[in-house]
Amino acid sequence: MAWTPFPCLALIFLWAASAVCMSAADFQLVFYSSPKAHMLLRSRRDNFWLEELKPASLERECLEEQCDFEEAREIYQTREATLEFWMVYTDGNQCIPNACKNGFCVDQYRSYICSCNPGFEGKYCDLLSTHANCSVENGGCDHNCHERPDKTGRYCSCINGYTLHDDSKQCVPKNQQSCGQILISRSFYSTKSFKGLQPWLYGGEVGKKGESPWQALILNSQGKFHCSGVLIDENWVLTAAHCLEKFSRFTVRLGDYKRLKFEESEVTLPVVKIVPHPKYNSLTVDNDIALLRLESPVTFSTYIVPACLPSRDLAERVLHLNGTMTVVTGWGKYKEGTMSYSSDLKHISLPLVEQSECAHHMVNNLTENMLCAGSIGSTKDACKGDSGGPMMTLYRNTWFLIGLVSWGEGCGNTDKLGVYTKVSNYMEWINSVKNQL
Repeated sequence: MAWTPFPCLALIFLWAASAVCMSAADFQLVFYSSPKAHMLLRSRRDNFWLEELKPASLERECLEEQCDFEEAREIYQTREATLEFWMVYTDGNQCIPNACKNGFCVDQYRSYICSCNPGFEGKYCDLLSTHANCSVENGGCDHNCHERPDKTGRYCSCINGYTLHDDSKQCVPKNQQSCGQILISRSFYSTKSFKGLQPWLYGGEVGKKGESPWQALILNSQGKFHCSGVLIDENWVLTAAHCLEKFSRFTVRLGDYKRLKFEESEVTLPVVKIVPHPKYNSLTVDNDIALLRLESPVTFSTYIVPACLPSRDLAERVLHLNGTMTVVTGWGKYKEGTMSYSSDLKHISLPLVEQSECAHHMVNNLTENMLCAGSIGSTKDACKGDSGGPMMTLYRNTWFLIGLVSWGEGCGNTDKLGVYTKVSNYMEWINSVKNQL
């Protein structure tokens, strides 16, 4: 049967009739007067256009009803003051009760930090300070040391991927994907003193697979081994700018050890973006550094781990000191003049040498963007094919990248030293490129 509006009209008629017959007393039973109604129900702000003309009120905006960040910003004016209120407003005050023994508590979102009184340190300000500043032993910090502006002491922080231990000095890896870790068991690096490392590269010995998990093998457009590089995160590889001069297309292989043998740990990815340093000079080999962006993020594993990049302060304060022992790895030629490269990844252990001393032994000029390493009278050296590879140093259980193999005057000459790109000088450039692409 077709739908008809007549029943609905009948209901409307009955309702209207009842309203007509309702007395004034009946109306009073149903509706309160305006003053009484306002005692029971608070009028919503959007019902009163004049409220928008009133000054912002904390009670009206955020206590009587739920407010958003912008409404709170109207009250507190500055972003800093608004954030301080917002953290307490949205998740409570984490400083109640106060866990800071000798200092004051600073509320954070779902956490807190203790700002210690002079003479105390630790997560809870319960330990006596061991260092007044950063000048001695990096202030006792595993990674970064910062001196307070008021000269009342120093505090430590960690690079990305690490968390600060409760002692406020040690840096602990968050997981196995954190940079600068060697994950293989019974590593030659971890079972022997670092100073006792034996040379691998030119005139050296073959090491153990997985002891340089940040090592990258760079193939040219013909699929041939061309240079080395260093993995610094899941998307980017650092190498020497001079490696990019003869070809325009490259592929990166990670997790490799035996260069001519498939071992199931390798990952090969095309390079989709090549970024040499804009001030690279092929004549002086100054600014010999470049970034390669991989086609897709690589998955880290026991044999693929990024190297850690040090802050400039950490590098200059500790890692670049004369005599600091470093490790250089690569598949380069094992002697000058040969046509073949090493099939196994090798390494050498070399001490850093002050630039003024290095200059006495080199014909070509050195710049402030270069590091020098080696021992006069020794044949240990990097050689062709090692270019762009890592110069690493171990500091307080973290492996840091401090140099890239750049140039030398011959290979293994007993009266010469090797020259490496000083990576810490390029941290701002590296971060700028990564953020733009």
